[in-house]
Amino acid sequence: MIDLATLTGACVVALGNDTAGVFSNDDDIVADLREASEQSFEPIWHLPIQDEHKETIKGATGDISNTGKSRYGGASSAAAFLLRFVKKDTKWAHLDIAGPAMSKVAAPPKNADQTGFGAALLLQYIRNMK
Repeated sequence: MIDLATLTGACVVALGNDTAGVFSNDDDIVADLREASEQSFEPIWHLPIQDEHKETIKGATGDISNTGKSRYGGASSAAAFLLRFVKKDTKWAHLDIAGPAMSKVAAPPKNADQTGFGAALLLQYIRNMK
């Protein structure tokens, strides 16, 4: 399962406007996405979901909270939140496309603003499937 979302400004702070963050529970999906990323000219960078990120979303009044306990590691904490909804044996990757999806600068082959970031990457990922 692969999801794309303009999830956090924290990913833009970490990676800038041109690169999406990828979070996953499966290294093979990340490798395949990185290959498709290079072929489609839609850059991604693998970011971690550590135990500390999982801790930051533990809720005070419920099981989980959709915000972390601090402003640090926000993109990873948000991905940890999403991971809570993924079945244990489901291979999953999340692309936080907040920066490149709304980039204000055109960089061929993408336009400025509503760039459609991720569409070419996913199509290439599918083309590469064996």
